[in-house]
Amino acid sequence: MDRTTHVPHGYPERMRKFPYCIFRVKRLLIGLVVLAYVVVQAWFIWPEYGHRIIYKYTVSPAKILRHDTVLRYGTLTAGIDRHGDLDYISGGAWINTIAGLDAPYVAFKNPMAHEKDVFERIVYDRVQTFGAGDDITAASFSGYAKLHPQVRINTTYSIFDPGSVLIRSVISSAGKSAPVWVGDRLQTNTRHILFNVPGIGDINTGARDGVSPQRPYIAVLGRANQVIGLFYIDGHIPPYFIYQENWIESVFPVGRYARGGRADFRFTRVLSIRSTTGMDYRKVGDSMYKGLLSVGSGVMITASSYDIFSYQNAPVTYRVYVTNTGNVRKRITSVVLFAPSDIDTSKSYTSVSDVIGAGRTSEFSFRLKPAQGGDYYIYPAVVADGTYIEGPWSHVFSNAAGWYSADMHNHSVYSFNLEDYPVRDMAEAARAKGLDILSLTDYNTFSQAGACRSMSTDDFLCIPGEEIANPVWGHANAQFIHEKVYEFLSPQHWIDEVHKQGGMFFINHPYLEMREWRDFDFKGYDGIEILNGNKIPMDPVNVKAFDKWDELNRKGLHLYGIADSDAHTPYSVGTYRDYVYASSFTVPAVEQGFKKGMFYVSDGPMLSFTIDGSPMGSTIAIDKGSAIRIQAAYLAYAQSPENASDMQKIIIFKDGSILTTSDDPAVDYSYTPDGSGFYRVEVFTNNGGFAASNPIWVNVR
Repeated sequence: MDRTTHVPHGYPERMRKFPYCIFRVKRLLIGLVVLAYVVVQAWFIWPEYGHRIIYKYTVSPAKILRHDTVLRYGTLTAGIDRHGDLDYISGGAWINTIAGLDAPYVAFKNPMAHEKDVFERIVYDRVQTFGAGDDITAASFSGYAKLHPQVRINTTYSIFDPGSVLIRSVISSAGKSAPVWVGDRLQTNTRHILFNVPGIGDINTGARDGVSPQRPYIAVLGRANQVIGLFYIDGHIPPYFIYQENWIESVFPVGRYARGGRADFRFTRVLSIRSTTGMDYRKVGDSMYKGLLSVGSGVMITASSYDIFSYQNAPVTYRVYVTNTGNVRKRITSVVLFAPSDIDTSKSYTSVSDVIGAGRTSEFSFRLKPAQGGDYYIYPAVVADGTYIEGPWSHVFSNAAGWYSADMHNHSVYSFNLEDYPVRDMAEAARAKGLDILSLTDYNTFSQAGACRSMSTDDFLCIPGEEIANPVWGHANAQFIHEKVYEFLSPQHWIDEVHKQGGMFFINHPYLEMREWRDFDFKGYDGIEILNGNKIPMDPVNVKAFDKWDELNRKGLHLYGIADSDAHTPYSVGTYRDYVYASSFTVPAVEQGFKKGMFYVSDGPMLSFTIDGSPMGSTIAIDKGSAIRIQAAYLAYAQSPENASDMQKIIIFKDGSILTTSDDPAVDYSYTPDGSGFYRVEVFTNNGGFAASNPIWVNVR
């Protein structure tokens, strides 16, 4: 067909062709828009599947050997660039997460007193590698400070174990005296990442905080399931750590170098990385630290497995290996296994008289039997030559009936937010923080369902949902659904559609700024998000949600309260969690636990709550004048063998008003109701922890 025949006769030829040109331009513009959309999608979604591709094309041994130095431990272990900075540890664990370790740097202005970077780049004039053939086992860098060449730096990198690199540095001066600061600078590619120093807690209080560490260790939680530790092991512990958004520095004030003969300053540290799959990152970091201490004592304690699976509470065998890494014999007089009370160990203490020769290993076995499903943490300890030495933590998981931790409102790249992360990163971070269940509820889409479900394993569930977002009505969560719920109609349509799919409907953050819920008079919703991760528990946004929850239940509704992190980054996953009781670790069983209201909300503490033996979510009937028995308890560290109680107060509420309080960690309270009502419990701890139960409804006949 002639596309120009509709043009009036007599127009110039260029004008006759003009409409066709417009058509071509439109087609080109549409093509560019489609291409841009595909590129944007690829940019955000390819990390789901691209770790192997990145590893192959960016840190492959062949490429690195042409430019940098590679340490090996049988396989590729670490890469060191021409500046002497450690850029990655193998296995893809640092890809997209760690920007590198500048080790060491020197500064002639106090880093604690300056906002701008004041450290100097080291110019290396000699590099040596040690090893046989391609199997490099150590590398030595020798150089000088660029602006102060009289100060020389020698650093040696060697392999400590498959996931660690030992770094030894010597700083000396042959020039005039000068004040000098030395240290290490660890950087990530993610802003506002979590840094933790054992003995202090999280370093997240602001830019350039000088923190004096109580233990020689820096831990970093990365984007995925990993912990990176920087351990100082030769007695020189950095007096200061400086934190700012996505990097942390350790700082040593060395003092003044005297002309011609000040003693060299030497410091040794280990840069290590460990997986945190199924275990809280603090426990993994603590295990890394204890491992270094045990090696330093000449005794290394390891376990048969750091991730133990018990099928339906079946007994499992746990073995402890004690290795003498020194040159003289070691006498072992006891082996102890620390486990929570819900694990039957058959024996927790073994008195032995065992002599281990140099380089030899002894084995000790324990039998473990969990009492119910869920997560538990255990660790061994030995007494060697009169010295008490602790071993690493292990994670025990049972898929039987029990309590499981869940975070039911989170986002991934499918929410089309530039700050969001791939499904894989969100799921791995959730596992790293000890969560059993993660729900990804992206805005107005269910397209993340396949990627989410693919992350589920025997000890972790990723359950897709949808956050229905409408600027007129507000935001709501559709849980346990099978297809998208469209956001254009009224909330009553949303509720009906969710229930038609067999799901649950929760109103999200009803008082969060710019996302308030407009109308609570719709029928049939299942609950309210009473804790949202954008705010602390006692923030007015969450307090108002609690008050509205109580108000609606006083009107006769049976609404459940849920807590969610509403995380858009791995850093925020697990801020709040729901502990749900499930008959087994399956999606249908978890779904039934939520539908029965057998769950409570928490930012850490665990609790129990029953009335006449009936659990949360129950409705019980009594005769008028009859008493009820309310039992509530704060379960301090129920899943770990730590026994310190930091409980501050237990409060029992009736119809939203305080019925009684207690300073004891367990309450057994008898009460005679004068009418029907609902009861719930809140727990406060001295360190700011908070937990709240779902209600139990009591009908008085």
